[in-house]
Amino acid sequence: MANSRTGDSVLARLDRVLSTFSAADSLLSAAEIARRTGLPPATAHRLCRDMAELGWLESLPAGYMVGTRLWEMTNRSAPTMKLAVRARPYLSDVHTVMGQHVQLGVIEGHEVLFVDRLSAREAPRIHGGVAGRLPLHVSATGLVLLAHASPEFRTFYRTHHREAAPSQIISEDRLEQVRQQGYCAQTGVIEREVTGVAVPIRQRGRAVVAALGVVTDDDDVARRPAPWVQMLQIAARGIQREISGRT
Repeated sequence: MANSRTGDSVLARLDRVLSTFSAADSLLSAAEIARRTGLPPATAHRLCRDMAELGWLESLPAGYMVGTRLWEMTNRSAPTMKLAVRARPYLSDVHTVMGQHVQLGVIEGHEVLFVDRLSAREAPRIHGGVAGRLPLHVSATGLVLLAHASPEFRTFYRTHHREAAPSQIISEDRLEQVRQQGYCAQTGVIEREVTGVAVPIRQRGRAVVAALGVVTDDDDVARRPAPWVQMLQIAARGIQREISGRT
């Protein structure tokens, strides 16, 4: 129901408030929230106060942070969190052997949403993190998901990202290659000399529901990805058995 001067519903305004928070801006004053959302200051103050009473936000002397209530609800019921919990032992196995960054991603809109990541101290600094997003074409994990999306979605994605993505990265020939070889490996798309390798994770019915990847600055991986691919595929099959055998 829209009951504001702008026509926004209450839920839309709550979403705007929550969307102002990020890893870099985890603590914001009500005044700053009002500025970022475009809400009247009085409305922003009232919404923040009400959300804090429900546990959606945490009220601190310096401002507000996202509250634990949302974290609790997400961990109890969100399908992506259930996937992350079931996949975590397999990510741990890969991480123990490989070190570096090992991550699990799902497709969300036009982006890959990283639902879990394990990182080693010596791993290179990279963009994003758990609950972070990237356009599908800029990471190996995302490109695997794009390659296994429907033909209609792939065409739509190419149309809307033609200027942002080098044509060879998201061409149908390139995506077909990813599908046929069973993995994606690419170097230097975001960070120079950093390589991403990823494989698909399938559920019952063979539909790809996620991708498992590793990110490293090891030059040998760029030259010889096969051993890393094999380890990722073993872990992916374990995750597939886990998510297909139980609901």
